[in-house]
Amino acid sequence: MDGANPHPRVERLSRGFSWVTLGVDDVIVRVAPSGGSLDPYDPEVEAANLRRMEGVVPAPRVLAVQSEANNPIGRPFGVHTRVAGQVLRLNEVTEGQPEYIAAAAQALGELHNLTAPTTVAEAYDAELDSTEAVYQRAAPDRHPEFEAALVWLRAHRPDCDEPAVWCHGDFRFANLSWTGPGKLGGILDWERAWPGDPMCDVAFTRRFSGWCSIDDSADYGHRLDQERLAYAARFERVRSFTASMRAIRAWLDGRSDDARLLTIGRRGEEAMKTELDWAAD
Repeated sequence: MDGANPHPRVERLSRGFSWVTLGVDDVIVRVAPSGGSLDPYDPEVEAANLRRMEGVVPAPRVLAVQSEANNPIGRPFGVHTRVAGQVLRLNEVTEGQPEYIAAAAQALGELHNLTAPTTVAEAYDAELDSTEAVYQRAAPDRHPEFEAALVWLRAHRPDCDEPAVWCHGDFRFANLSWTGPGKLGGILDWERAWPGDPMCDVAFTRRFSGWCSIDDSADYGHRLDQERLAYAARFERVRSFTASMRAIRAWLDGRSDDARLLTIGRRGEEAMKTELDWAAD
């Protein structure tokens, strides 16, 4: 067409340690790196989670998925719609913080209305098995403190037969898009979603979401079990260390030359020695 731009507008939207996220005109393209902190990368996993969330909470919609690397990009990728609004930094919000907290809590509560076909206890057992498998595969060296933490978590796992719910797994302010003060446009980054204990998402916000953490309020709409919440905080801390293990493994294996992966891997190994001291209790 006359005057039409034949070239798409491409912008890099994230420079984190995980997916390569690109804005291509009106869509989002999430490209799997050759190695990173969430190995192995499978765009079908995030696509399945996003499809499950349709009509539940505001989130991107799946437009296409390419699971194989034999394509023009050369890596697996997913194509999603853009969500409304923009992602803000915690320090960019100087007014209306209660409104943001209320909207985040309400969205998380709506997500936690979506039950899964397993119990909380069974979900923990499955995720602890998965976490141990990642450790066995990715850790460059043995970490006695991590192994002790896994033993502690198995020994103290809540004996809860309540239905598990779908958890986001990475629910924090940096993964929320806003159209205005306290007006949620969408929840991003669903690759870590899992059927589990809703207290895990709440605990995650308290560690990684700064002033936008979820407290016991009517906006969340669910009772907070303080004993399970304390366990979930330790569970999430242990699980988070697998990201640093996978990062350093990707760098050591030569699947990525991003030196930041080596840095976060080493920092994670150092942190384990001080942040898992409770495992000796």
